[in-house]
Amino acid sequence: MKDPGREPLRIGVLGAARITELSLVGPARTTGHRLVAVAARDRSRAEAFADEHDVERVADSYADLLADPEVEVVYNPLANGLHGSWNLAALAAGKHVLSEKPSASNAEEAAEVREAAAKAGTVFMEAFHYLFHPVTRRLHEILESGELGELQRVETLVAIPAPDDSDPRWSLTLAGGAVMDLGCYSLHAVRMLAPWAGGAPRLVS
Repeated sequence: MKDPGREPLRIGVLGAARITELSLVGPARTTGHRLVAVAARDRSRAEAFADEHDVERVADSYADLLADPEVEVVYNPLANGLHGSWNLAALAAGKHVLSEKPSASNAEEAAEVREAAAKAGTVFMEAFHYLFHPVTRRLHEILESGELGELQRVETLVAIPAPDDSDPRWSLTLAGGAVMDLGCYSLHAVRMLAPWAGGAPRLVS
C-alpha cells in the first residue's frame, strides 16, 4: 500500500537475479517505490531486466551503481559468496542495504559486515521476509502474552524441491549449501525466539 506522505525510496539492484522479481520488483511497485538502476556482470542481461521491469537506467558496473548519488537503497541478490564484499562496498558508499540472506560467507566476514553496518549510520537488513508475515507476527504475540503457556520446544523445517546439481546454490566456493541457502531460515527463526526461550540458542553437540 502506498504512503502518500512519504517520498518513494530510490532503489538500485545489484545483478539480474531471478529472485528479484518476487522479492523486490513486485513489492516496490505495490508500495510506490522507484527502481532507479540495475547493474549486472553482463550488460545485456541488465538491459533486458531493466526493460522487463521498468528500471529507469542501467549502470555499467556494480561500482558505478554504488557511486550513483540518486541510488539511496541497494538490493543485493547476488550469489551468496558475493554478498559480504558488495554489502561492505554499499555500506561504505553510504547506502541503505537490503541483502539477500546470508549477509556474508562466513563468521569472519559476517562480523565485518555487522561492524560496517553499525558504523555506517544507514539501515542494513537481511531479507528474511517471513518475519513480517502475519503468521510469524501472531506467533510472537502468543509467546509475548503467554496465553498458551511457556515455550517448551522448537522444531523447524524448511523444504523446497532440490535445485539442479549445477545450481550455484550448491557451490561451496560461492558460499552455497543447504544451510546457507535454506537452513539459515530455520536458524534465524530459532534465534528470533530468544526473548521467550531464555536467550539465544547455543551449539551443544
